[in-house]
Amino acid sequence: MDSGTAGPADFADRRWGLDELADAYAYPRLGEGAGWLRANMVSSLDGAAHHEGRSQPLSSDADMRIFGVLRGLADAVVVGAETVRKEGYRPARAREAFAARRAAAGQGPAPAVAVVTASLDLDFAQPLFTEPLVPTVVLTGAGADEDRVRTARKAGAEVVFAGDGGVVDPSRIVGALAARGFTRLLTEGGPRLLGQLAGCGALDELCLSLAPLVVAGDAPRIMNAPVAAVPETFVLASVLEEAGFLFTRYRRS
Repeated sequence: MDSGTAGPADFADRRWGLDELADAYAYPRLGEGAGWLRANMVSSLDGAAHHEGRSQPLSSDADMRIFGVLRGLADAVVVGAETVRKEGYRPARAREAFAARRAAAGQGPAPAVAVVTASLDLDFAQPLFTEPLVPTVVLTGAGADEDRVRTARKAGAEVVFAGDGGVVDPSRIVGALAARGFTRLLTEGGPRLLGQLAGCGALDELCLSLAPLVVAGDAPRIMNAPVAAVPETFVLASVLEEAGFLFTRYRRS
């Protein structure tokens, strides 16, 4: 090895603490009524967003620590219905480590989970709807099935319309949530929703964990959407390393 090249031993003992991470991932100051949407995704070295249908096998202790920090800073977590079903989503929990930061920012004890769904084909008996500290939000189109909307509301969900027809307009998600006080937004995908948000210019920031794993196969990438006519440029805002994982943060230029 070249004497000027850092090797694995140079990084082996570095563990990022919660306060350090919370400072590193703090949201920017926002104007009145504005929202900021960041995404948090994990990818293998060969570009896979899932292994056998789930993202968890690509994760690590450090990745989950950052996952918790990003949730601890957010007003709402935006997620697609298919990801809710596949990953078994539960409501976000309050964490003492972030209580003072959230109180100082005027936030509730935990972020709301906002589920993007056209069909409202969700199990409203699941803990995501029966046990949240903050009511779960259902983002759908104004033309959604009225019976399903009533069922969602009866289950305690807050239904928010972000589209005029039967589907959600991804370009209206940030504004619809910001109008209800959810301005610090985090999306955890899945790939289809993230591709839609990036494709319409709604994504402000991408937090991408790069796992030192190769999985091959035909797993999806972190975004699954029609190809962009012109690739959009993001600039590197920060990069951290722990246990071989790279934790990158990019902002739209």
